[in-house]
Amino acid sequence: MFSLLVGLNGDVVPQGRLFEYTDEEARKPFDGDHISRLQHIPALRMPEVKDETHEQVARVGSIASIRRSDAGHRFTFVPNSNLEPISSSTIMSLAGQLGVDPTSWEFTRTHWAVKDVDLFEVLLEHQMNLHRGGSGNFRSSGAVQFPVGKPRDTSLVAVMMPFSRMFDVVYETIELAVADAGLHCARADDIWDHDLVMGDVLSLLWRSTVVIADLTGKNTNVFYEAGLAHALPRRTVLLTQDPDDVPFDLRSIRYLHYGVGTAERATLRKQLSERLTTLVAQSDD
Repeated sequence: MFSLLVGLNGDVVPQGRLFEYTDEEARKPFDGDHISRLQHIPALRMPEVKDETHEQVARVGSIASIRRSDAGHRFTFVPNSNLEPISSSTIMSLAGQLGVDPTSWEFTRTHWAVKDVDLFEVLLEHQMNLHRGGSGNFRSSGAVQFPVGKPRDTSLVAVMMPFSRMFDVVYETIELAVADAGLHCARADDIWDHDLVMGDVLSLLWRSTVVIADLTGKNTNVFYEAGLAHALPRRTVLLTQDPDDVPFDLRSIRYLHYGVGTAERATLRKQLSERLTTLVAQSDD
């Protein structure tokens, strides 16, 4: 799921404009007191295409806050500085994939819609299509490049988790589970510290056969990495210490809920090893 904000160049969505062009099923999770859940899904903000006073580009980001006000709903949109702006014409060309009726006036009317679509998958696939068939050893998604010339490692597991000492003991448990399944793993830390680190992450994702993503703490880097893994696609195992940290549109995907106590980590080791063994067996079929 993602929020589509059209023409909202200020910080208020007018009364009656929130959830316009939104299917009833997509709206239900955010009704009433659950409006804050909009902070847990990506957001795409763009001007009305007829508005010549603003640059015709869209930005991907997130909603930092949202609350009711006399004028409607006041919100804060935070663009992701690591993702380049996207031309409005590109967004319009992807209308169908983004859940927008191309024959409607949706891109010309100020409103906030919620679409039951994986935003990152659509954008990444679009960029891959632009560069697919080109020369060189990289598959590019505009902001990222996958080293497609490098061979895949059928025993490599990529681990995406927050870069914090508190997760070291969790990673040690993951290493044991991976080894139990006859595989080996590598860990990606904070991908935004240096461009070279980002390149290492993309290389790790590309070469891996399975990706483990720990969603604990709602770390935005891990969410982004998980989106890349799904779009490639790679078989992905989701972990979390708190089910509330799993975004709404990922809760239909099986995840392992774990704790950090000794007995709980032993359970995680067993469950994760079994899951990895199953996934590897499926990839061999």
